[in-house]
Amino acid sequence: MNNSGKQSSKRFWRNMITIIAVGIVLVATVYFGKKYKASQKTVEITAFYNQLSDDDYIDFAKKLEKSIHTKNPEVFDNSVDIASLFGFSKRELAQSFKKRKGIEFLQPYLKIGSSISSQLLYPNDFKYTNFYKEDGIPHIVFRLYRPDFINFIDFTLDIKKDKIVIDNMYDFYSGILFSEMAFDLYNKTINLRQSNIANMDIYQSIKNQLFLGLYEEAYNSLVAIPNAERSPFHYQFLLIAASNCDDDEKLIQVISDMKAHKPNDKRLDTYLNFHESLIHGDLDKLNTAIDNLKKYVGEDTIFDQYRGILFNLQSEFEKAGPFFDRVITENPNFFGGYYYKLYNMLLRDKENEALSVIAEMKERFSISKEDFVFDLQEEYKEFTNSEAFQNIFKSAE
Repeated sequence: MNNSGKQSSKRFWRNMITIIAVGIVLVATVYFGKKYKASQKTVEITAFYNQLSDDDYIDFAKKLEKSIHTKNPEVFDNSVDIASLFGFSKRELAQSFKKRKGIEFLQPYLKIGSSISSQLLYPNDFKYTNFYKEDGIPHIVFRLYRPDFINFIDFTLDIKKDKIVIDNMYDFYSGILFSEMAFDLYNKTINLRQSNIANMDIYQSIKNQLFLGLYEEAYNSLVAIPNAERSPFHYQFLLIAASNCDDDEKLIQVISDMKAHKPNDKRLDTYLNFHESLIHGDLDKLNTAIDNLKKYVGEDTIFDQYRGILFNLQSEFEKAGPFFDRVITENPNFFGGYYYKLYNMLLRDKENEALSVIAEMKERFSISKEDFVFDLQEEYKEFTNSEAFQNIFKSAE
C-alpha cells in the first residue's frame, strides 16, 4: 500500500509537471507568436514608409511651413487626408452616403492650415521643429507661438497615391489625438440632437469671449459646463482662459485637472510640466522640463526666450539679455525675440540700444508708432515722448 501510494504520488507530480511544462510552452508560443506577428507588421510598415527617404518627409514638412509663412494655407489644407482623420476607408465612404455627407458638412471646419494661420500674429511664429519615426511611421512636429501661449502639433504622415499626406495629428495644448475628436464630432453632427447644437453654441460663445480678451468671463463659463457636456477641446479653452486671468492658482488647478484627466499621456505631462515650471519661476525645473519636452518636439531656440523671461522676472536683466540675442540670431524673423529684447534693454536703462531694437522691429515687422506707444504704455511714457523715439517714425509719416 505504501509503495503503491508513493508510485501514485510520483505519477501525479509527473503529470502535473508535464501539464505545467506544456502550458508554459503554449503560453510562450502564443506570446512569442504575437510578438513575431507584431515585429513582422512593423517590418512591413517600415518597408512601406521607407519607399520615401527621411529627406522627402522633411521636405514635405518644410513645404507646409512655407505655406503658412507665405500666407498660402490652402497647401496645408489640401495635404490633410480627411477620411483618415475619421478612420474611414475609401470602401466605407463609397458604401455610405451618411458618412460622405457627414464629412462634406465638417470639411470646412477641418482646414488645418487655415486654422493655424488664423491663430498667428506673425506667420514666422509657426516653425517646423522635429522629424521622427515611431514603429516605422513618420511624424513631423511644428511649434505654434502666440504671446499668450505656445503649442506644439505632432502630425502623423501617410502615403496615398504616391503622395505624402497628413492622416492624424496630436495637439500638445489639449492632449487630443485629432482622429478621436473628429470621430466624436462626426457622431454629433449626424445625430444633430438639440443638446449637441446647444453645446456647440456655448463653446462658440466662449471662443468669442476669448477672442475679445474676456478671459475671466470665459473661465467662469467653462468651469460651469457639466463634465458630461464638455467638448473634447474643453481643457484647451480652459488653459487659454486661465493663462490670461492673472491668477496663478487658477492656472495651476487647470494644469492639475488636465493631468488627472489624462494620467497616461506622457506628451501632455511633459508639456504641462513646462508650463508649471514657468509659473513657479524655477530655472532648474524649467531646464529639466525643456529637456524632457525636447524629446518629443525637438530643438527650438524659442526655449531660450523662456529662460530669458525667467531671468527678467527675477530682475537678473544682465543674464537675460544673451538668451534674447540668441533667439534673434537663430530666428531673425521671429517677433518675440525682439519684443523681449526691447523690454530687457529698457529694464537695464539702455535707451540707445532700445531705440536700435525699435528701428529694427519697425523695418522688419512694419509696426507703427502707435503700436509701440500702446505696448510700452505709461511705464515708459517719457521714453516714447522723447525726440529720439519720435524721429524713428518721422520718415514714415
